Amino acid sequence: AVVSTQSTGSIPIENFVVPVVKINVREKCAKNRDYILTVQDVKDWEEKHGEVPDNAVILMETGWGDKYYDTEAYYGTGRDQKAEDFDYDAWVAEIHFPGFSNELATTLLKDYNIAGVGIDTASIDTGSNSFFPVHFTLEANNKYGLENLCCLDKVPESGATLMAIPPKMTGGSGFTVRVLVDTDSSFAYKQSAKIN
Repeated sequence: AVVSTQSTGSIPIENFVVPVVKINVREKCAKNRDYILTVQDVKDWEEKHGEVPDNAVILMETGWGDKYYDTEAYYGTGRDQKAEDFDYDAWVAEIHFPGFSNELATTLLKDYNIAGVGIDTASIDTGSNSFFPVHFTLEANNKYGLENLCCLDKVPESGATLMAIPPKMTGGSGFTVRVLVDTDSSFAYKQSAKIN
């Protein structure tokens, strides 16, 4: 799903055909299900691959995409969300999964020109943080968040292009979207140039 405070129909198409920065933190997340992606993780990526490209999407690979069909492993609780007596507040108090740090979100806005972020968990915020600071920080600055991504293990850490174009809706702040990644970046940029 793509979420943004800007109406999805008003986000320029060039923000949905963007270079990929994938940061693999599977091992860190396996040791700490509340792991947060940090500024240092981005610096480590830059040490290996060079500067974050202009208008990139930062993808956090946690390994949670592998857990998607196991509710307890994915959310960290076996509480049945479809139960008649489902207690949302109790569920929120129990869920745990990795996400972005708000410090990183602020740094991405200040020091980088990103299109958005993405993750293979249920939220760009950690599951244990019900205040959604990363959502508010990024979306207040018209940067989108892609959630519940799959197959991030197949995406290279750099050199790929992400395409995630939602329907052009008026007033919609979020929508389910099919995300594609082109590992031969020249194709997507040629197509993007034709659109413009």
